[in-house]
Amino acid sequence: MAATRERHDPWHTDLTYVIGHQRPDTDSIAAAMGYAWCLDQAEGQEDRVVAARAGQVGPQAAFALGFFGLKAPRVLSSAAPTFAHVATQQIPVRPYAPLAEAMSRLAEGERLVPVVDGSGHLLGGLTPMALARAYAEVAGGTLRASAQTCRSFVEELPILAASDRIRDRRAALLRGGGEEFLVVGDDGRYLGTTSRKCLLEPPKAKLILVDHNELSQAISGADEAEIVGVLDHHRLGNAPTSAPIPFVVEPVGSTSTLVAEACRQRDLVPPGNIAGLLLSGILSDTLLFRSPTVTGRDRTAAAWLAELSAVGIEDFGKRLIGTSPGLAERSADDILDGDRKNYEIVGKSVSVAQIEIAGFQELPERKAALLEAMDTRRQREGLSLICLMVTDVLTIQSHLICRGEPTILAALPFSRIDESEFDLGHVVSRKKQLIPALQSAVEELE
Repeated sequence: MAATRERHDPWHTDLTYVIGHQRPDTDSIAAAMGYAWCLDQAEGQEDRVVAARAGQVGPQAAFALGFFGLKAPRVLSSAAPTFAHVATQQIPVRPYAPLAEAMSRLAEGERLVPVVDGSGHLLGGLTPMALARAYAEVAGGTLRASAQTCRSFVEELPILAASDRIRDRRAALLRGGGEEFLVVGDDGRYLGTTSRKCLLEPPKAKLILVDHNELSQAISGADEAEIVGVLDHHRLGNAPTSAPIPFVVEPVGSTSTLVAEACRQRDLVPPGNIAGLLLSGILSDTLLFRSPTVTGRDRTAAAWLAELSAVGIEDFGKRLIGTSPGLAERSADDILDGDRKNYEIVGKSVSVAQIEIAGFQELPERKAALLEAMDTRRQREGLSLICLMVTDVLTIQSHLICRGEPTILAALPFSRIDESEFDLGHVVSRKKQLIPALQSAVEELE
């Protein structure tokens, strides 16, 4: 059976989106939904705050959502402004409408009158230039204005697809010298008009980043958005902002812990289903409190959330951790892209994926396909190093599969199994253990 295609919603100017990183994991989904709920309760909130996600929901997050009766947050494919965001509804005229109808509107100050056929498709537009041409022909005695239709003077103007990003076409449109443009929807029908000024000053999506702060890990187009807040538990790698923002990065095991603390600081008690989802984020990111990233704050938050959601931490945690499918059940692409993050380390592009499994027995037979897929990504994305961290949640141990520059591979401080595989032992945290080790190895090469 073919997979259901998800609908990707465009962003809206009157909403603030709380959104996790690309390829969202359970903590990223939980933190986005929980923090959006928390912030949306605040009095005097100018915009409504909603949760969003930058990718597909993984099996573990899907289990948690289903267990607590929640729907996944909406998908945003991009935060970049599109022509839909700058289109203004301008009443069109039919091609055989009297020219005088459009001329009167142009004379009153409108800069563009769209001409649309009966099915809603654009034929072009009438501009002040068309008005000048009409007056010239009337003055020259070659026609009677009352006898002419709009179709006689329609001009072919640039037609822009509503879903296209403005920055992809801005330069060419501005070089063309035009002042007004026509916008059509995905069905090809007339949607509205826009202007040169709108292309220069488009609106910006308002984003609150959770579980990440680096634009390399953020939704596409985040560099064109307004980042209005950050809540995270990873290393700093954030881009500068134009104004001060709430920026919270704390050394805890899960962003969901920070969301729970934010609720308590505001005297807010999340409903049971939101509490259960936040608990899932904590248990997932701390591997049921077995990860070295776990703190007392994580345990305190988890206990409070477990009480609110009426679940037992140990029993529910084992079910949650056990929902991730094995290596044999997933394609190489799914394994690599399910939870992969990109980093910039002293000028080197590094990508690290992680997958949690129950035993390494399937790894040897999948290794060749994984290496082939890693080679493809390394070439396509220009990566100096790409790794897959395979973590056994039963023994709390990991192996690392790598492809990269020979000098980097030779410098990795791990027990080598073969040229592309390393035994990490009890290294299970990408954030706290693996990335610092990779960073030190790459920096020593400089």
